[in-house]
Amino acid sequence: MISHKYLILGAGPAGLQMAYFLQKAGLDYLILEKNDVPGKFYEKYPIHRKLISINKKNNYFTEKEFNLRHDWNSLLMEENELSFTTYSDELFPDASDLFRYLQDFTKQNDLNIQYNTQVNNISKNDSINFVVTTNSETYESKVLLIGTGVAKQNKPKDIEGVEYCTDYTSLSADTDQFLNKRVAILGGGNSAFETANSLAASAAFVHVFLRSPLKMAYETHFVGNLRAKYTNLFDMYQLKSLHAILKPRIRKITKLPNGNLQTQHEYDYPDSSVKGTLKLTREYDYILNCTGFKYTNLPLFDGGIIPETVEDEKFYKLNEQWESSNVQNLFFIGTHMQAIDRKAASGFIHGFRYNIRTLSHMIQERYESKPYPSLLFDLNHFEVILKELYKRVSIGDGIFQLYGFLGDVLEYHPTEKQLEWKKELPLAYTIKNILPAQHVLTLSLEFGFDKYPNRSSMSFMGPSDPHETEKSAFLHPIVRYYHKGDQKEFHFGDSLLGRWDMPHSSGGAIATYHTEFYNWLASIFELPTIDTSSLGENPNFEKW
Repeated sequence: MISHKYLILGAGPAGLQMAYFLQKAGLDYLILEKNDVPGKFYEKYPIHRKLISINKKNNYFTEKEFNLRHDWNSLLMEENELSFTTYSDELFPDASDLFRYLQDFTKQNDLNIQYNTQVNNISKNDSINFVVTTNSETYESKVLLIGTGVAKQNKPKDIEGVEYCTDYTSLSADTDQFLNKRVAILGGGNSAFETANSLAASAAFVHVFLRSPLKMAYETHFVGNLRAKYTNLFDMYQLKSLHAILKPRIRKITKLPNGNLQTQHEYDYPDSSVKGTLKLTREYDYILNCTGFKYTNLPLFDGGIIPETVEDEKFYKLNEQWESSNVQNLFFIGTHMQAIDRKAASGFIHGFRYNIRTLSHMIQERYESKPYPSLLFDLNHFEVILKELYKRVSIGDGIFQLYGFLGDVLEYHPTEKQLEWKKELPLAYTIKNILPAQHVLTLSLEFGFDKYPNRSSMSFMGPSDPHETEKSAFLHPIVRYYHKGDQKEFHFGDSLLGRWDMPHSSGGAIATYHTEFYNWLASIFELPTIDTSSLGENPNFEKW
């Protein structure tokens, strides 16, 4: 039996990122990968080859962190940086470029990977260490990190005959087979509309059958919802160009003697003068199942350590540290991390790369007795703290990508007049484990569109409210202060470019509230405040 303290399953971007951090810390780890190369997923997926992760390489500002806000494909490296932006100039690059980048990342960092290793079973030895049985060897580890990504295609359970559909995972990029064919697509997410978009020119008509109301990413601000790049079909439907987006209840799919597929579906008309349900049938040459994926593979686990799941076994159930809710020392990384974050970017490289960095620090704290990294500031140098705070919210990448999920924690020690600053902790973890401390501040970036429930986000074509920053709708910094069960918070105003460290004329935020923030913080730290009346009608933070 081969032993390593840390075993990682999967050499996709998540496994590679975790390996990088464990290797940098000098820890004993090994990746087990079933394929012969890393990142094999991207050799085939997405089927129609264009990524929805942006690659915006020209951003005017020069800071590396700021530019990672707009580079959604690079993995994190602290030196000898290998940036994906050098692999493609396209805003939505080809998946083949990402596949190539992951090969180079692996080689440059000389990561420890065992290829062609298929995991067949996971058990525990004396309820302490994991035993991973593969097609070639048996491995043992104290900590198991699973980054295997998509496990299988989702299959709608309520549609009789769904087995006649062609799954997204069985499609190829070749659209010739659909020339002048009638195509129906089940699903309303990115894989469904990616496919519809690719077939729009070749198919006779494409009908997308939604199972629930459409959720557009520009409205929800969740990057996993439907992206605007796939909305060509909306135009064609509304302009009566044969393609359509429909929302019936599909009851049954029948395969006819001639090989065609027939749907039995229905629509309700509750507002009609003649209320009732309209039942219809329609024939198609192909029906494609693009209803998403499941990320769990329960048959891998022995009966005593089967992880709990959520959402009809779509995700593993995780605690605030991405650990299995019921199996100790079993962690899930990469796309699995979205199980506890369905509003930011934990399901994508540009999100989970930060989660993995945070988890690597938590692992070292828990298993290697190495404290979570922190910076210590002396409150006698308040101006230094303030400058660092403005820099952080203006160029910080992790709290930007994982808005409302990861945040910085600043523990205030009034006796020593010191502030201990820890970066990028899950806010849920902070609330559960750190807030019992006497004085704690959190710093996060968050949207505020929930304050405007009856307005589309597309109606905001300027600042939300330049006078009352607590009404900010766009992504903005929020500092919260917790003390003995009490909480108060300060909201920054909107910033068009996401910078609060420079005047409005240079791309920063309106500065009229900054002196108010200075005084808000100073009162917490029992420091002298500024008399705002001496600053005139437009107090500016540059006058401090």
